[in-house]
Amino acid sequence: MIRLSALRCAGLMLAMLLAAPASAAQASAPPAAAQIANPQPGHPAYADLIDAIDSTVNRDVLLNNGLEAVKREMLANADLAAAEGVSPGLIDEILAGMRPVLNSQNLRVTALYRPKMIGAMASYLTPEEALKVAGFYRSDIGRRLMGNVVANFDMEQTLSSAVAEKDITEADVRADINSAVSQGISQMDPSDLAEMGRQALANPALLKLQNVNPQIQRLRAQMENEPLTAEEDAEIARVVEATFTKRFPQ
Repeated sequence: MIRLSALRCAGLMLAMLLAAPASAAQASAPPAAAQIANPQPGHPAYADLIDAIDSTVNRDVLLNNGLEAVKREMLANADLAAAEGVSPGLIDEILAGMRPVLNSQNLRVTALYRPKMIGAMASYLTPEEALKVAGFYRSDIGRRLMGNVVANFDMEQTLSSAVAEKDITEADVRADINSAVSQGISQMDPSDLAEMGRQALANPALLKLQNVNPQIQRLRAQMENEPLTAEEDAEIARVVEATFTKRFPQ
């Protein structure tokens, strides 16, 4: 069975969302910037930025994408595919039963890592810059861009590592992010891309987000490898067992 930690869409999708603005503006990455000498992670501007980014994420879409990817991997397993052939809808029923557990787990891990995400932002952005970036994410163009990127995030590389029972790496996270950003930007109108370019020139803090990305991707990989709690694991096992018992009674 697939290691279900790979379904995590926790972490506010920060790594993906931070990569998108500069890429959409077709700007070169800024030179590596020194960290801020005296960061102020307790400043409310950073929590507000996290909230602004989170507001762009449709978690239902994200979880649906993840469950669809898991379904493809499950159907690649000969035994599960055979069971699905005998009892059509088996895998959908299992995934539907898992969904509330995974959603709750996502929220738990997100809360656990929120202070670390805020700290990463505070390392490279001043409070004033954080406020300006938050304004972008709350703008129409920012939300449109993020909607496209989130819709294209399918976690294929992450799941590939999970199925092979390997730890999920920063490279796995980065591959899925780059794919989603590339596809999301390709679906934008030329006028949208031009507006992105104008905003990047008017708001240089957007380009500084690329300096934050290495830390965020590292945190994202750590989050993907966070284990389920004993209770979460037991509930998923119960869902799988109950579904098989109902569909294949002895």
